Amino acid sequence: MLKRNWTCSADDGFLRTRNAAASGSRRAFLAGLTATPFLMPHRALAVRRAETILSQIPLDAAPGIAAGAVRKGRIVAAGGAGTKGNAASVPDAQTIFEIGSLTKTFTASLIFQLQEEGLLRIDAPIETYVSDIPATWRNIRLSQLLSHTSGLPEYLNGDNFRLLMPQELKPRQILALVADRPNSFAPGERHEYNNTGFILLGMAAEAVTGENYWNLLRQRFFGPAGMSSTGPRDRVPCRNRCASGHFWSEGRYDDDPPRSAAGSTWAAGGLLSTVADINRWSVALDQGRILSSGVRRKMWRRASLSNGQPAGWGFGWEVDEVDGRTIVSHGGGTAGFSCWYRRDLDEPLSTIVLTNQNGRADPKVMTDALLKAIKLGDRS
Repeated sequence: MLKRNWTCSADDGFLRTRNAAASGSRRAFLAGLTATPFLMPHRALAVRRAETILSQIPLDAAPGIAAGAVRKGRIVAAGGAGTKGNAASVPDAQTIFEIGSLTKTFTASLIFQLQEEGLLRIDAPIETYVSDIPATWRNIRLSQLLSHTSGLPEYLNGDNFRLLMPQELKPRQILALVADRPNSFAPGERHEYNNTGFILLGMAAEAVTGENYWNLLRQRFFGPAGMSSTGPRDRVPCRNRCASGHFWSEGRYDDDPPRSAAGSTWAAGGLLSTVADINRWSVALDQGRILSSGVRRKMWRRASLSNGQPAGWGFGWEVDEVDGRTIVSHGGGTAGFSCWYRRDLDEPLSTIVLTNQNGRADPKVMTDALLKAIKLGDRS
């Protein structure tokens, strides 16, 4: 049986005490709260409210999930349920998951920050920053790579991803996989999700800074935001905090799918993270501490095709209008993990759902349940 109880984490922004997983039970956890002299009653109430919110998220047959929410710079939920990979271990906000293509939002943030600093331009062709690429790629603009309107051949697909995921590839090796293939369409002609373009964006960032891509993310984003458990697999110390992945196939879970190597998806999907760290990122975005208002405004807008029609995407993010509100979001999936991050720009309200499975439960549906629970909590 899956453990359905939710645990709120120690470092979740509204408490500073031992977490439920360490204390052994929710009763011991709440007892620990009352025994902490500097934890005021309203903080204990906040913890109980967070547990109530999180308890409304269905597992939907996922082995384990972790979820969090940040509103106007304050963390309102952070915890986990199910199992990390064995029956005795419940995920919490400190559990480390592969986040796959959610990595793209950090790559996009980096590109727009470098543009603000005058180091590159998103309307420039990629050949300005990356040399020795096929002739048909050279005039593709960075903006088209960001908005998935480049027409580049895709290096990662349903047939090869389980083979490629565990391989520690170099960016040039990834490009070589598709360098002799024709483009799918003319740049700007239509939208088609593409991983190859984000490899080129990572290479462009390295070219203009002279820095390693992972170091750039650490120096500019993760360090300042306090995201100590976010990075590629070879830079994130697990210490028994990493969840085990599961892949749904032919009516059952494969409990030992390949782990994602840092180089297999790199700037397109190579990060691991935790709910606690993604919440910290959301707080930093709310407070404008890392990305300027100019960067956020330019990044969180809709892209256009060459004919002026909407591309159906933003720049590194999905951008939608829901009931008159601007929503930016992105998901991620690897051989054993899936996630969904959503940010309401008008409130602002950010949510994250991480799962240690792919192919069965939908973290986007779980996000809808989380949002509904938050709204119900507002009324109580």
